[in-house]
Amino acid sequence: DRGSQYRSGAYYFNDDQKRLIEASKVAYEKALGDREIKTEIAGAGDYEKYGGFWYFAEAYHQQYLSKPGARPYCSAQPQGVSLPSFDSWAPKDLQEKYKPTLPESFWAKHGPVKGCSVVQLSNEPVSESSY
Repeated sequence: DRGSQYRSGAYYFNDDQKRLIEASKVAYEKALGDREIKTEIAGAGDYEKYGGFWYFAEAYHQQYLSKPGARPYCSAQPQGVSLPSFDSWAPKDLQEKYKPTLPESFWAKHGPVKGCSVVQLSNEPVSESSY
């Protein structure tokens, strides 16, 4: 699918969120070999500047790749590249307040996989004992 209605976006409500979003974008661009990420970053309160009201897509569009009978293709083509460790990119003054709640062992097992393998993965919930 193509078009501005399919673009990704990260919308923040405060300066902490803005700083974390921007820092994670820079870190992930580096992890991707300095490829630019086009995700829109904007204040959630500025929605009028970005086309007005936001609407959630219909239920059948939500998390469509994780649903049984999902389409046998994936236009996103995941890169299989994880965001570097939070401690390596998060602003130092925000690290304690926003430290991740999932351990690195979770991401080692359930992190991004290259290509469209997500449609072949189980739809079962991830149990805490699995990582």
